[in-house]
Amino acid sequence: MKRIRVHSVEQYVKEIGPLLQKGLQMYRADVPEEGLLGVGFTGADTEVLISIAEFKATGDLVRYGELIDPYEPADKKTQKVKGGGGKD
Repeated sequence: MKRIRVHSVEQYVKEIGPLLQKGLQMYRADVPEEGLLGVGFTGADTEVLISIAEFKATGDLVRYGELIDPYEPADKKTQKVKGGGGKD
């Protein structure tokens, strides 16, 4: 099993995007005792990990949603968190 440790939301998406695009089954690979979020892909023998602090500091869910969108198949889009929320 190859574990890839990244340090930004952009790096995280760069690693998982192509695997997601291939349609591989994704599973959670978190390491809570080390404060790491992670996902793995069945058939790829790869897990990608990022610290919770780095995830929040480099973009959090809004940026992740923007970056991952092009990699997701149209019929398998995940729910996106939209930025803003204030009155226009």
